[in-house]
Amino acid sequence: MKKVSLLIFTGLLVGCSILGKEEPLPLYTLKSETFEPTNALSAPLAVDLPVTEASLNTSRIAVTPAPYQRDYIADGQWPEQLPKVLQVVLLESLGQRWGGTYVNRVGAGLQAKYILQTEIQDFSVYHINEGCPEIHQKITFKLIDLRERNVLAAQTFSQTTPALSSTMRGLVEAFNKGLHCLLEQAVPWMEDIFSKRTRS
Repeated sequence: MKKVSLLIFTGLLVGCSILGKEEPLPLYTLKSETFEPTNALSAPLAVDLPVTEASLNTSRIAVTPAPYQRDYIADGQWPEQLPKVLQVVLLESLGQRWGGTYVNRVGAGLQAKYILQTEIQDFSVYHINEGCPEIHQKITFKLIDLRERNVLAAQTFSQTTPALSSTMRGLVEAFNKGLHCLLEQAVPWMEDIFSKRTRS
């Protein structure tokens, strides 16, 4: 009799566990747009995992409803933590631009001359409840000469992109468009640094 009771009790626990499960959020990702290839980079570059503060170091898609306040979208999320998603976009974009054999992630066995370190300072939705959402992106890029162990240059780039709608599709499209525009600022800046190193 005790065995039967134990089985029923266990079944009730399992049933409660199943009923209490939350549905997973739909996944949205960032994609690299096409960059025209150049030979501006003539030495291997390793892309480090971006760093950021705690509220952005998550797979949740961030909203900034007011200064010093952070919230998250309830209808979707990134497939991984934001720094990992951004690192993939950087690898794809810079690989397209400078050649995949020259660009890899830190720790992938590449004997790199340069390291790209980035810090995500903002990557969130503004004015989402006011009918005119905007995507604000702000990222600091730092180029390091690994062999000489010194910082070559550092620069912060920012981009504000209006979203066509407050739907998930509209917001994610604005995230992607804004990130590409930001990279279109950062890539020529890095190429200028490489060019100066080649001439010196």
